[in-house]
Amino acid sequence: MPVTLTVSQVRDALYQVERAEASTDGTTTTAMLGRWFHEGLNFLVSNESSESPLFALSQSETDLPTWKALLVHRVYEQFVGPRLTRHCVTLQESPSQVVAFWQAMQAACHWVAELCWTLHVNSSSRRRNVVAPWSQLSKSFETDVFLECEFTDPRWSDSVRLTGIADAVVRLTSADIWCIVEFKTGKTSPQTDLGQACLYHMMLSAIESSRLGKQVDSGKLALISFTPERQESFFSSYELTEALQKLRDLIGRLAGVSGDHRRNIASEVSVNTPADRPTQTETSADQEYLDMGRRIVETFKEYGVNITLDSEIVVGPTFIRFTIIPGPGTKVAAVEKRAAELQVRLELAAEPFINRDRGRLVIDIQRPHRQTVYFDKVRSQLPAIDPLHGSAVVPVGVDLAGELVCADLSKPEHCHLLVAGTTASGKSEWLRMAIAGLMVTNTTETLRLVIIDPKRNAFHALKNSPYLWQPLVFPDEQPAGEVLKKLCAEMDERYRLLDGADTIADAIAKANKPLPRIVCVCDEYRDLISRDAKERKQIEEQVCRLGAKARAAGIHLILATQQPSRETIKGALDSNMPARVGLKMGRYLESNMLLGEAGAEKLLGHGDLLFKDVNSPRRLQAPLLTEANRVEIFADKSDTN
Repeated sequence: MPVTLTVSQVRDALYQVERAEASTDGTTTTAMLGRWFHEGLNFLVSNESSESPLFALSQSETDLPTWKALLVHRVYEQFVGPRLTRHCVTLQESPSQVVAFWQAMQAACHWVAELCWTLHVNSSSRRRNVVAPWSQLSKSFETDVFLECEFTDPRWSDSVRLTGIADAVVRLTSADIWCIVEFKTGKTSPQTDLGQACLYHMMLSAIESSRLGKQVDSGKLALISFTPERQESFFSSYELTEALQKLRDLIGRLAGVSGDHRRNIASEVSVNTPADRPTQTETSADQEYLDMGRRIVETFKEYGVNITLDSEIVVGPTFIRFTIIPGPGTKVAAVEKRAAELQVRLELAAEPFINRDRGRLVIDIQRPHRQTVYFDKVRSQLPAIDPLHGSAVVPVGVDLAGELVCADLSKPEHCHLLVAGTTASGKSEWLRMAIAGLMVTNTTETLRLVIIDPKRNAFHALKNSPYLWQPLVFPDEQPAGEVLKKLCAEMDERYRLLDGADTIADAIAKANKPLPRIVCVCDEYRDLISRDAKERKQIEEQVCRLGAKARAAGIHLILATQQPSRETIKGALDSNMPARVGLKMGRYLESNMLLGEAGAEKLLGHGDLLFKDVNSPRRLQAPLLTEANRVEIFADKSDTN
């Protein structure tokens, strides 16, 4: 099975050798302003309506200075101005960064105008009707492009799957331009930036070669920096040959598939790096996190809160954890209530999460370069298939040590799960990942699924799966109450089959014949109980029966909702759903309703979660099930039906 690496991991390794000579040009940007810049580029090159900046060029004079001025005006009026007004309080501590951001946006507008002008001139020289330059640019300019490819090497023990998101891919075939573009704002690390851009260049070459069935040249590489003035560097494929070979060597070592992967990466990896570069004894990440820790202590000191940092700084895929030691007389509440001040002082995109973990006070701060945890990376931590008993293990998320934390449906504290999270929290993705985890550790003889899908699109890939106990349930076509009633009848029948055995596992061992567990997964539970009073009563009665008695019969519930309100979670449902998965919530009241305490409202979304059973909530990151995983685990299995 291929080893999976992300571009962020490779970039971090490249950055180890660059810290000592990081560029001092430019003004440091904040995470929020950096995100705005990328969003601004997306807005700038869109051509979806008459309100878009590029469309406005068609209504103006054909003159480059006019085009530049028009794009700057449109971007400020429609994008930058409203955001500055909305976040003026947050940005009042960062005036120089705001000025630099606006200067960078103006430079980006001028750059896009020049691209359009180049297309216009080339089109005019051909003396024939062609697509308008702004339309060409919009169609050829893809931003936030997800790239995934697999590399092999005769010297490697295994192949390596590399994933990442490129800032932009430009294919202007009419102007003979085809390049990957990486945008950098503020202070940059030139050699690392170039190395990352080279990496995307290599990935696009591999993807295009695979698509066409032959080796292709992926064209030029452009590295565009705004510091805040625009700086451009262009490289041909020939000029990148040596750098690309070094990157392949690095990828092999990072993935642990090359014979020399234990060698010091930082001492060898560079892209056009001077030979006399000093050796790094402290990684850039270590120093950056230590600096952040000192700023945390200084911030609390401003407000008279005496704390010290534990020497251990733990870096997870989503956040960095600092352990806090309160000084004499310092109350925990005094630390917890300063989260907003800490966010502003450290210029963080998200409010830090201050919590208690195993008797220690911790501060979790969002990583500047958040890493994605892929399902493939943790799949090996799931149990092997047991053809007799199967597996009751449901993957929940990865902890700070990279270990996969699972719920065991066979245990009373995990027998049913209640999942909640707002839009973009990753709720549906988590459900699909949990189902995939069950499917790869079971056969159709040991697992059957009941899928209730009010949205009709969350589990479409499972429609032909042999793991289904019955076809996908769409409540508009088949009332969910009827399905739950059938499950209750199955539960009663199984209790008769147990014949004195305490659990389904005992009955299977006695008969030496598999009896499949049935896992009922329901998305948007609140939607089910919001239809009419009669149906709601029926559903709640059946859910309560299953919640109270179904574990021993090998029937389990995984219910998900966007709104964990008192109306949704109450009475018997609350007491019979012992395990809780809380993704990002809209309000602290919802977090308190689901988990018994606030905190989920401060999560970062996209699979960042709190898992609670009989113990205090644990913060985890849900693995991402890619489209390729879905095809492999969901769709392909239908062929065996």
